[in-house]
Amino acid sequence: MARWVADRSALNDALAALRTSTRLALDTEFERIRTYWPKLALVQAMLPNEAVLIDPLAFDALHDLGDAISQPGQTWLMHSPSEDLVALTPLLPRPPEALVDTQLAAALAGLGTGLGYQKLVALVLGVELEKTETRSDWMQRPLSDRQFAYAADDVVHLDALGDALLERLDTLGRRNWVTQEGDRTLRAAFTQNAPVNLHHDYRSAWKLDGDAQRRLDAVLRWREQTARDCDRPKPWLIDNQVAHDLAAKPPTQAADLQRMLQAQRAFPRAKMGDLLDLLRDPPRHDAFIPAPKPFSRDEETALDRLKAGIEAEAAALGLEPSLLAPRKAQEARLRAGSWPSDLPAWRRERLDTIARNTLDATPG
Repeated sequence: MARWVADRSALNDALAALRTSTRLALDTEFERIRTYWPKLALVQAMLPNEAVLIDPLAFDALHDLGDAISQPGQTWLMHSPSEDLVALTPLLPRPPEALVDTQLAAALAGLGTGLGYQKLVALVLGVELEKTETRSDWMQRPLSDRQFAYAADDVVHLDALGDALLERLDTLGRRNWVTQEGDRTLRAAFTQNAPVNLHHDYRSAWKLDGDAQRRLDAVLRWREQTARDCDRPKPWLIDNQVAHDLAAKPPTQAADLQRMLQAQRAFPRAKMGDLLDLLRDPPRHDAFIPAPKPFSRDEETALDRLKAGIEAEAAALGLEPSLLAPRKAQEARLRAGSWPSDLPAWRRERLDTIARNTLDATPG
């Protein structure tokens, strides 16, 4: 059974129940087509006897909801929640204490990575769910009967799914792994660090000279902050190719810059002068690192050894190798001599051993 919550009395009843829950099965629906920040369209939560579908559009503010779902001792149970966390963060006075991601739990239990909610519910619980509303307009009101049922299903089965997956992880001795992964996801969602070295995302950035790389890094950081401030998608302000072109051949006159930006649908024209000044004199910062060059043949050989060691360990654990260490993490270990700092301890312990045996050991 599910209940629609769109008035203060019903909301207060729901909040009272949510505040006393130690584990909250949660989901959201949102729109993120024309904006940088997701626009929250629905919050679904499972109470002891019913699902509640809370309508954010019916309230001026929902910070009391944020307080109710981030009480000390509460654990959130969600499925692939990274974007949901972005949508919920503005409501919260504090992060939740813990998070269990059922998608990651399934991967850690050896069921496969990236499994969708419907597929996982069918696989673990034997329940077939409708998939018809995956691309629905959740900002419309009233919701259709199908939308209502679909949204409710997203939390109705979460508790049973979580219990089944945690039982498997307990059998494997891996419950702590999913806890560590949840902590990592929460840190990423609630730590707003200024992005640096965004130019590393361009595989060809190493071909640019040092000044052009600094310009590209500066343009991308400016785009990130401006997109947040203007609440517009980053590619609408400056798409990736135009950002590269601005850095490689920076215009010196406003008219030239305007021509290069004429196809950018949401570039804030009032900031044209700011961007021109940035291109003329990109700010320097200590965290800047030149884009890495492609690996040499010897480095590729070393990377292959590391990859083989990771694949062998993953096979022994019954996991996908990418879960143990994605390609970027492997490259970081080879280049910098250390794993990315956000890797959970359960991975790092195994990866350190693999690296010692494949990279640090003396051949022969």
